Amino acid sequence: MIKEITSLKNPIVKYALSLKNNDEMKKERKFLIEGFHLLEMALDYVEIVFTLNKLDLPESITQYIVTEQILDKISSAKSFQKVVAICKFLESNEEELASNYIYLDGVQDPGNVGTILRTALAFNFKNIVLSNDSAFLYNQKVIQSSQGSIFKENIIFDKINMLEILKERGYEIIGTSLTERSINLANFKKIPAKCVLIFGNEGKGMKKEVENMCTTLLKIPMNEIDSLNVGVASGIVMYSFKEKI
Repeated sequence: MIKEITSLKNPIVKYALSLKNNDEMKKERKFLIEGFHLLEMALDYVEIVFTLNKLDLPESITQYIVTEQILDKISSAKSFQKVVAICKFLESNEEELASNYIYLDGVQDPGNVGTILRTALAFNFKNIVLSNDSAFLYNQKVIQSSQGSIFKENIIFDKINMLEILKERGYEIIGTSLTERSINLANFKKIPAKCVLIFGNEGKGMKKEVENMCTTLLKIPMNEIDSLNVGVASGIVMYSFKEKI
């Protein structure tokens, strides 16, 4: 269905603007995406599209042809986006996909979360668990920095202590930490068939109770600096695991 909107006061435009608010997003279970790349990645979740010109999209998606003023108002990006879409929330699946897990323990910077999600997809870690104190998945910075990877991953919000469940299922719980008992990543030769990689908070690292659940702790060898950005560190660890499997 294709319709035209020319007024900023249109109820559909107001509804889209309301989805910039986290509480409204959670209530409606809808969120916004911007740009053609994200639209292509998200097609299975898209319900409404705002665009300047008609697009070749499935008939199930409602298209609104709007003005540049309306698109600019709805968009959160600094550079003008020629398409904005309303998507439904993703559905989690507690039964794992054919891959290992990434667990984010209090990773609060949206850019870091999005970067880790993007990297995880690249290295075939398709099950992602977000702790309750990690950045909100539908934050625009998370979505943009993930480059649409969220639509190709199984993302689980940890409300039922997934680490305990995964440990019972035979997964090795592997944390990243700079403690004395941490193993140098270069010396960690045997990658378990089933594992969970944990990346902790930017400033505090993993919570103590999470660290205590780990069967192994890893650290990245570094020169003249004592820490790395969690997005960078996660990429190094995931790549190392991919190379050794």
